[in-house]
Amino acid sequence: MDIISLFAGCGGLDAGFERAGFNIVWANEYDKSIHDTYRHNHPNTHLNTSDIRLLSGKDIPDCDGIIGGPPCQAWSEGGKNLGLLDFRGQLFWDYIRIVREKKPKFFLIENVQGILDERHAKSLSSFLKSLQDAGYNVSYKLLNAADYNVPQDRFRVFFIGLRNDLPDGFVFPEPEENSATTLRDAIGDITEKPRFYTDELVEGLHPLRANHDVYTGNYDTKYMSRNRVRAWDEPSFTIQAQARNTPQHPDAPKMTYISPSERIFAKGFEHLYRRLSVRECARIQSFSDDFLFLYNDVKDGYKMVGNAVPPRLAWHLAIQIQSFFVGMDKPSSCTEHTAKEGNSVQEQQDGILDSALICLVKPGNTRHYHNRSAKIYYTGKKFPTTIKLNKLRYFIPYIKGKGIRDIYNIKVARVGTKHEARPDSDDDSLRIVFEIEFVKQLFEDYRPVKLEIWNTFTDTTLEDLATES
Repeated sequence: MDIISLFAGCGGLDAGFERAGFNIVWANEYDKSIHDTYRHNHPNTHLNTSDIRLLSGKDIPDCDGIIGGPPCQAWSEGGKNLGLLDFRGQLFWDYIRIVREKKPKFFLIENVQGILDERHAKSLSSFLKSLQDAGYNVSYKLLNAADYNVPQDRFRVFFIGLRNDLPDGFVFPEPEENSATTLRDAIGDITEKPRFYTDELVEGLHPLRANHDVYTGNYDTKYMSRNRVRAWDEPSFTIQAQARNTPQHPDAPKMTYISPSERIFAKGFEHLYRRLSVRECARIQSFSDDFLFLYNDVKDGYKMVGNAVPPRLAWHLAIQIQSFFVGMDKPSSCTEHTAKEGNSVQEQQDGILDSALICLVKPGNTRHYHNRSAKIYYTGKKFPTTIKLNKLRYFIPYIKGKGIRDIYNIKVARVGTKHEARPDSDDDSLRIVFEIEFVKQLFEDYRPVKLEIWNTFTDTTLEDLATES
């Protein structure tokens, strides 16, 4: 499904939707300090850099969906909370205006928890009415990213709108079981020494760990009014957009209480206190390490990371939207939108049925899948050529005698050797290698399934698995 992204930022929301199989054809972001980062990480998306207030529907391609997060400072407790009295709050109307003009099948809006405050009730009611008048059934919910395997407490409101000619009844994703992800899980392997910056120019990418740069500016009184340290076995505090508000690294002890409005760094341990680096913040936001943030001012790095929607949370929402459309009895069409040349509407709809490959795991390797630490899977020497690798998105390990339970994202599919995953092996014959990352538990317990191809592999779709359940 083709979607456009408004107020795209560096593209965290976009990354999650792309990973779920959506096609981001066009994005708008006005802040020039973000443009290089967006283009680098989303090379197949056309980035428009105009002021959104000057754009009309004619400037934007037709699409199936619109996603984006209008500026949140107007509704944030960390800001002045001016709502529509702040020009940034008024940009919400531009998002609504474009939805009204383009009439996509669905839209998603992300914003901060503060927009639900009583003081903004009138504005919120006005937004919802305008979206409903534009022809949409709207539902919204406050979600905590920590409930979706994102290692931070981060509460954000998501609004989902479905066009009135489509069935109503979107259901937000349920929190993941065993979703607690800690700072150790997120950044425990980052041991390289960071670079430290205040106002000087950043000297390109860190040579050992991209974006491992730390802001060293002063702490203000508000920052020192409460503890800013979470321990290794806890999730992080919310990653914010302002460098000076970045949480401290978990190597430091919790800050010492002095009074309700004052805390200090623990005596004798002052040398352990430093802000998290841009890369550490990106990890906590669930960005992959190959997502690069390009900046000359380290504060811009923090801004891009902190303003983003965690890609992992975005993926959960995208999958839920995708499931809604897969579950419709018939694909809906719209007079304003026509099928791409050469493709029927049904063929376009089929594009959202994600392919998955179920693969047998040898007994000696099963422990990596029981604890979900597996990062790589290699096939046998005679991998079946009937698998359509170009359409493959997910990997599902098959545990002999049990069946399938978990699903992994295939980050890369390439030619490699058994030696990569088993350094003790001297077998250098070529195999298909999948670089994988655990996504979620599909079923409450292992489910038997028949492996079709040489009793080792079978390919399926997420829709088929859901139907079988």
